[in-house]
Amino acid sequence: MTDTFSWVPTRTGGGTANSLVRRAKFGDGYSQSAPDGLNARWRSYQLTFTGSQQRIDQIIEFLDAHVGRSFYWQSPRGLLLFQCDTHSEPLPAGLVHSITVTFEQTFQP
Repeated sequence: MTDTFSWVPTRTGGGTANSLVRRAKFGDGYSQSAPDGLNARWRSYQLTFTGSQQRIDQIIEFLDAHVGRSFYWQSPRGLLLFQCDTHSEPLPAGLVHSITVTFEQTFQP
């Protein structure tokens, strides 16, 4: 069973919708385009989580346990599958810690 990332971000850097399109251009200025594959559109989100060291450590532990594995996250588009290959590494700085992550949408059959 796939796990769910349940922490709520304190700030979002926004999302990006990416498309994979196959194009053919012809000499007379005419071109054709079509989506490339079944999942030609995917999304990514940059999120920041702020809180106690314990909270941030829990998030890092979850992400470390899911390297190369998908997890569910409640995105603005609904509960979808994501992976996180990139996150900041927080340095101790008082009582408040933060981590910035990039979630990229994945698909499974």
